[in-house]
Amino acid sequence: MTGRAVADGGPITPSASPVEELRRTCRSGSEPSLAMPSADAQTLIAQARELIARHDRALAACNRLIDGGNLSGGELATALLDRGDLLAPGSGDAYARALADYDRAIALAPTLAIAFAKRGKAHLLYMRDLRRALRDLDTAIRLDPSQADFLVTRASIQASQGEPDKALPDLDRAIALAPALEKAWTVRGLTHFNKGNTARAIADFDEAIRLAPDADDNYRFRAVARRAAGDQDGARADEAKLGELSSRNTAPSSR
Repeated sequence: MTGRAVADGGPITPSASPVEELRRTCRSGSEPSLAMPSADAQTLIAQARELIARHDRALAACNRLIDGGNLSGGELATALLDRGDLLAPGSGDAYARALADYDRAIALAPTLAIAFAKRGKAHLLYMRDLRRALRDLDTAIRLDPSQADFLVTRASIQASQGEPDKALPDLDRAIALAPALEKAWTVRGLTHFNKGNTARAIADFDEAIRLAPDADDNYRFRAVARRAAGDQDGARADEAKLGELSSRNTAPSSR
């Protein structure tokens, strides 16, 4: 055996390189964090502080990766996208820096569908620039039509523009690609409801609730649809469930 250290009869796994550690930290800042249900105020404050600290650590790692000059091509594009995701929820200079990172990533990797999808989502969520958002989602879907999330995002834009007949085919395709994607059922339910088809809306909310029984928005949406359909008892049941979930999420935790 040459060039391999061993311990306890097996090879020692080398620790991650500094660049790999920076990549991991940079990426971790955009991972979702779930607040603990029934957390008390002190716990929520501690969670908020940890989220801020994690964001700052991730942003610092992204800056070191990007400014260090050790990355190029697709690797640099990925780091730019991660930093863009961290900056995009901000306003003013932070948002402008996020867009610059997305633009630079696209220049480096012009066939990377996720880069267009991320930039489009930022236009949609943080600036409500529907025209630019739709243009980016069109490109993302052309480059990779297999991503259900891209289709749901584009459908959300089309529905916001008052074009449900364009949104529904995207949502049908998204559900065919990813039938367990709760968001696709929810958006399709809302789109059906806005077209006046309460029966189809309720059926979609039913499936969304089956997939995510603790997502309170779907009970709210279904309650409205049931009331519009004349099902007052069903609407009240959904509102009661919504109240139960709200109470569960705001009750102080036992120690």
